Amino acid sequence: MAFLFVDGLGLSHDPRSPLERLDLPTLRALSGGFRQEPFSQSNLAYRVLDAGLGVEGLPQSGTGQTTLLTGINAARWLGYHQGPHPLRRLQELLQQESLQVWAAQRGLRVLHANAYRQEYLERVLDSRRNLLSAFGFAARVAGLELLPLGHPQALLPAFWPEPEAAGRCFAHIAQQHHLTLLENWALDYTAHRQPETLDERFVELERFLSGFLEANPGVTLVLTADHGNAEEPWHTQHTLNPVPLIVHGPMAHDLPEMHSLADVAPWIKHKLSSLATI
Repeated sequence: MAFLFVDGLGLSHDPRSPLERLDLPTLRALSGGFRQEPFSQSNLAYRVLDAGLGVEGLPQSGTGQTTLLTGINAARWLGYHQGPHPLRRLQELLQQESLQVWAAQRGLRVLHANAYRQEYLERVLDSRRNLLSAFGFAARVAGLELLPLGHPQALLPAFWPEPEAAGRCFAHIAQQHHLTLLENWALDYTAHRQPETLDERFVELERFLSGFLEANPGVTLVLTADHGNAEEPWHTQHTLNPVPLIVHGPMAHDLPEMHSLADVAPWIKHKLSSLATI
C-alpha cells in the first residue's frame, strides 16, 4: 500500500478554484471530477471525508493528521483543533495507535519515504520539543528511519524537479514494502505563503500521480488530506471543506462507506492485518 498524504487538499466547486480552472485529467479521473459524493469501481473507490470532525473552528494539521493515522477523533478527544505539530497529548495517541507503530509491531515492512535535509534532521534530534508533523513523529516513535536527502529509498516530499519520475519512483519503492508513506506538504505550504503559485503545485501533483499510475506497480494507492486550504487560493486560511479519499488498486474493490478522517486508519489496519507476521 502506498499512502500519499497531501496536506491542505480540500474540495471546492467554486469557479475560482484550481480544481475547476486547471487541466488535471489524472486527478479528475481518480475523483470523478472532484465529486461531492462517493463512487466505487472495480479498482477505484472515492469517498468524501469530513475534516471538521464535529468540533467548532477551522481544522488543523496536528489533530487532522493524528486522526488519519490513529482512527481516533483527535480534535474531539482534545476538545479543539491543534496544529501544526502534535503536542504531548497527541504524541501519546500516535505512540499508542498510529499506523506506523501498529504495522511495525506486527512485523510489516514500513517506510516513511520523505527525504529530509541533514541540518533539519540534526535540529529534530537536538530539540526538546517536537518539530515533526504527525506523520514524521509517528515514523520516529515506530522506530522507522528518517531518511536524509540522497538516500536511495527517500523521495523529495514536494517541489519535484521531475514529477512523473518522482511518481514512478514512489511506485517502485512501494512495491518493496507493505506500507509506504509519503507526506506531500507543498499545497498547504504554498497556500499559506505563496498562493499566487498554487497552480504550479496542483500541476506538479497531477504529473506525480500520472507517473505513479504509468508505472503500474500493482500496489494500492491511498490519497487523502487532513483539511482544506489550497482549493481556495483567494485567502491563506484553512477551510471547512471536506477532503477527498482516493483508493486505486487491488484493495479498492471493497472499500466501505467512509464519512470522516477517523474512518481511514481502521480500514488500512484491516487490509494489512492479513500480511502481518506477528
